[in-house]
Amino acid sequence: MGATAFIMAVFLEIPYTEILIAAIIPPLLYYLGLFLQIDTYAARHKLKGLSQEELPKVRDVIREGWYFVLVFALLVVMLVGMQREAQAPFYATAALLIINQLVKIHRWKKRNALQFIVAAEIFFAELAALLAGVGLIIGTLSLTGKVGTLVFDLVQMAGDSTVLLLIMGAMTSFILGIGMTVTAAYPFLAITLAPALTSGGLDPVAVLLFMLYWAMISFITPPVAIGAFAAATIAQAPPMRTGLEAMRLGTVIYFIPFFFVLNPALIGKGPIGEIMLVTTTAVVGIVLIAASLQGYLIGVGTLPRLSGLTLAARVFLFTGGLTFALPGGDIIGVSHGQLLALAFTLSTLGISLALYICKRPVSA
Repeated sequence: MGATAFIMAVFLEIPYTEILIAAIIPPLLYYLGLFLQIDTYAARHKLKGLSQEELPKVRDVIREGWYFVLVFALLVVMLVGMQREAQAPFYATAALLIINQLVKIHRWKKRNALQFIVAAEIFFAELAALLAGVGLIIGTLSLTGKVGTLVFDLVQMAGDSTVLLLIMGAMTSFILGIGMTVTAAYPFLAITLAPALTSGGLDPVAVLLFMLYWAMISFITPPVAIGAFAAATIAQAPPMRTGLEAMRLGTVIYFIPFFFVLNPALIGKGPIGEIMLVTTTAVVGIVLIAASLQGYLIGVGTLPRLSGLTLAARVFLFTGGLTFALPGGDIIGVSHGQLLALAFTLSTLGISLALYICKRPVSA
């Protein structure tokens, strides 16, 4: 989240720690989805990891990078304990630079220091230009009263449908995220789009996180996919194919923002029982979604390709997993129990088909 989290805390006038707590569960679910897809891909293609002898020793890693842990601890103490959100990053960065120069193995030479200064200047110059442009846009909209008009137009177009308003908000955030950095796009979204979404009774923190996620999704979504195309250059792989693969690996990220904005229990708001329930069902759903996308179900095995039954099994697994992960609530008008019953039915069909396919004898 970086600097955007601090902007969010200032905009909502709440402590940074509250933003931090709200942002814990969604990224964990996203990384779980990534891990499971990579793990099932490796199982499907029988890929093996490094041997125990090839792995770096924990003692050596800690000895060479201990100061990263120390600086991270300093950052956490200043953010959470001392609540000095504005100064914490500067002190942590200064401490990291000082310790880096004291450790001989990582000590910078004059050329490294010059490269750092030039890179920092370029970064701040680009950021200042972007923020200046956004400031002009926001100032113009505020002075002319067009912010209220935009909010009114979105609400009128969506009617009484909160889900439709969220979809429109997601597309708006996505488009702005294509042309600007998240840090630059976020203030504009917070002023223009957030009032339209919160007017439907949605939680303000969930709405701002929702916009943040959708402003970042263009990094892995073709035809833009800046992050995926950069990775393609390093891997010497076809850019568009890499972008599509990144999109598949990150499939969960397209749904998670809708999940936590429809039910804030996924950002830690609500009774502890409901938080545990929606988190558990989301984990089960992500396991099934990963199995569907990669064609490998843990405990069952690899699903063969080019088969009508295989396609049906993967569709049932995906829809069942999506229904498991979707939290019930007043906004969507469906209870947790109803969603779980439907998810259990769909998932059972998918798992039963997968078992049948994997145990069916292969014809000669």
